[in-house]
Amino acid sequence: MSMYAVNVLFRVDDLGEVTLDFKGGLKVRVEKTISSGLGGVMLKIIGHEVSADHPVFGKVTLSQADIDTTPLSPLELVKQLPPTFQNTIYHDFKCTFGWWPGGGSMVLRNTKTAALVNNALTVFPPQGSVYHLQEPMDLAPLGSPDKVVATFKEMHFTVTHNP
Repeated sequence: MSMYAVNVLFRVDDLGEVTLDFKGGLKVRVEKTISSGLGGVMLKIIGHEVSADHPVFGKVTLSQADIDTTPLSPLELVKQLPPTFQNTIYHDFKCTFGWWPGGGSMVLRNTKTAALVNNALTVFPPQGSVYHLQEPMDLAPLGSPDKVVATFKEMHFTVTHNP
């Protein structure tokens, strides 16, 4: 699935707020069935990368974390007629900056699992559906999860399946 997000509000301790425009993609696979309620499936992220170009940071890339502890992402039928789905994409990632204030590149990780949510999908895979970051997402350097240096304040990804 392709993904893009424009005007992503990003706060960096040393610089203040900037905006980023991301584009890239996401791959998921079905891991198991949800039998409760109206049913659904649990999805696992098996590939993710989006990037943005910025005059200060250079290339900024969000990609799937190297660890495999991210919770599965539910895709649930919440209404039969018309069919309506709810999807929460849980995501642990690393954020790589081509340049960071003070010099050199930087790799940050989200301090807790992020959730991108769409409560009103009419089809899956999505076709131009917008997923919203459920709450601001703090980022910290690898190995220092308590040292938050940046925050994604808002993020709205448009997701489309391209067969």
